[in-house]
Amino acid sequence: MNPGPVVAHFVWFGRDFPWVHWLALYSAARRGGFDRVVLHHADPIGGRHWEAALAIPGVEARRLDAEALVAAAGSSGPSLVDLLRRLTAPAARANVVRAALLLREGGVYLDLDTVTVRPVAPLLADAAVFCGLERLAFPDDPRRRFHPGHIAAAWTRTAVRDLLRRTPDGWRAFRRIERFFPTAPNNAVLGSRAGHPFIAELLERMARLPERRQLVRFALGTHLLEHAVAEYGGGDLRVLPPEVFYPLGPEISEHWFRRSSAGLDELVPEATRVVHWYASVRTRRVVPRLSPEWVEDHAGSEPFSTLAASVLANA
Repeated sequence: MNPGPVVAHFVWFGRDFPWVHWLALYSAARRGGFDRVVLHHADPIGGRHWEAALAIPGVEARRLDAEALVAAAGSSGPSLVDLLRRLTAPAARANVVRAALLLREGGVYLDLDTVTVRPVAPLLADAAVFCGLERLAFPDDPRRRFHPGHIAAAWTRTAVRDLLRRTPDGWRAFRRIERFFPTAPNNAVLGSRAGHPFIAELLERMARLPERRQLVRFALGTHLLEHAVAEYGGGDLRVLPPEVFYPLGPEISEHWFRRSSAGLDELVPEATRVVHWYASVRTRRVVPRLSPEWVEDHAGSEPFSTLAASVLANA
């Protein structure tokens, strides 16, 4: 079924706009197959990277009134406004805003720590709503959360993953054992037709969470999405395997910024459409240094720069 024009949505809270976010917009506009790419920003933004972003063909900026947006999200709107006012972390506020945007407009939401490598928009022709899985050490399973065996296995996975994130080219060894790591949905890439009941249910779940739980990290994002996917009864939800959006999962994603001579075909499988590189997981320190000059100097030795150089080759 043809979903019609497909819009990519990005959300940004803050005044600074790093170059790597320009890369997210540029790669989505050039490779995502979208009709438009919209950056919804809550604060005034300036600087050369912002001006360059606005010059990308197909990209537009839209000032975000987050409270007005969530207030219009059905019967849960007033509760969501109260929730939004209690949230201070931009990532937590973005969890609410992304769902409200998709409910109102449909399209594909992407985090700004992504690089689009292949068309994403066609996924909405195959499913009315979709998300992707990532590999975790500690999935949020309330039935087993305090089971001793579950806890021991999770800490073992954590220790092994931590060792491999520190080991040169440790991602190769992780690929050989990744089947032992459970998968769970991540909302860094989330697509939906406008008004879809699954997205409406996500917002209602946010509003129903106990206030103390609403402020817990991941509660409004990946944990809530994991439960909603598990309990959804419709047949139009597509949950994609990790290689589609998360070819290197959390912690192991540090290898995007470690020295390696690996080729992109090794790190980015043919099935990958978006690379989410997890800016919030041990890589926050690298964001300020990333630039076209850094990419040029490190392409071939740092996987992220090699990836970025491949996107910029036809810039």
